[in-house]
Amino acid sequence: MLNVLEFRKRESRCSESTAQPPAANTNTDIAALASRIVGLQSKAKGEIGNAVLMLDLAAQHAREVAARLPDPTARKNFDEHIAMIERLLQLAREMTFKL
Repeated sequence: MLNVLEFRKRESRCSESTAQPPAANTNTDIAALASRIVGLQSKAKGEIGNAVLMLDLAAQHAREVAARLPDPTARKNFDEHIAMIERLLQLAREMTFKL
């Protein structure tokens, strides 16, 4: 057989339960983890803000397209949909600030 795997020997469970990591390492690990979480939250907030900005630009372009529609009924319906999108984008902006 060519695909033979060798497994490491298992250590006894007694040594695992009695061994405790030093407190300094634990505090350092927690601080590093907290710092990483804060960094990820900041990155996510920025990416959400960028997404809202891009959607806002798309809504502005949709307003320009709506202005060119020859049918007044279609233009009115389109404007109503764009207005709803803009309200939702405003809500998304407000929620992003609360993150």
